[in-house]
Amino acid sequence: MMVGSYGKELFFRTWEAVRGSEERSGSREKVRSLPGRARILVVCYGNICRSPVVERLLKRFLDPSRFSVASCGFLPREGEPSPADYALEARAFGVDLSDHRSQYMTTLLADWSDLIVLMDRKNHTLLSDFGSRTLEKAVWLGAWDPEGPIEISDPFRMPPEKMRQILGRMERASRNLAGDLSRNPLPPSQGNS
Repeated sequence: MMVGSYGKELFFRTWEAVRGSEERSGSREKVRSLPGRARILVVCYGNICRSPVVERLLKRFLDPSRFSVASCGFLPREGEPSPADYALEARAFGVDLSDHRSQYMTTLLADWSDLIVLMDRKNHTLLSDFGSRTLEKAVWLGAWDPEGPIEISDPFRMPPEKMRQILGRMERASRNLAGDLSRNPLPPSQGNS
């Protein structure tokens, strides 16, 4: 049987939606099963855009006596600052990245964490190199953004309007994740602050 390109596209979109729905519900269930305190590790590829923003947002939204938050990346470079154009856009969301420097993912960080927040399938694949125990701690940040897909795109070298869109998704998702972690929903954001 021959399937046209439209049929293939429809199949893959449906398959992605089902898989995303399972990942969304699995992520939310993992957070519900956590005790009232946790060590949270936020990961992305380079640890210069997404993960440092989410780290700082979660630190803002969560009680520091109950939650420790750190971030890192899979790119084997340390000490890199966030790109200046991205840091400028993040500032509009109340996130100061001026002192951020990238940190590389290690087994020690994986072992330290109770929950690992990831952004996309590449992060998931790279996280699998740390073993099944580490993967069991993983949740998708996009599971807490009802306005978008499970994956949160990398804003690196994107135009400013795309960066703002991604930052908005991360702010919404971080706020919702923090509400679930705290067992106390946070009010919606009043704009970019």
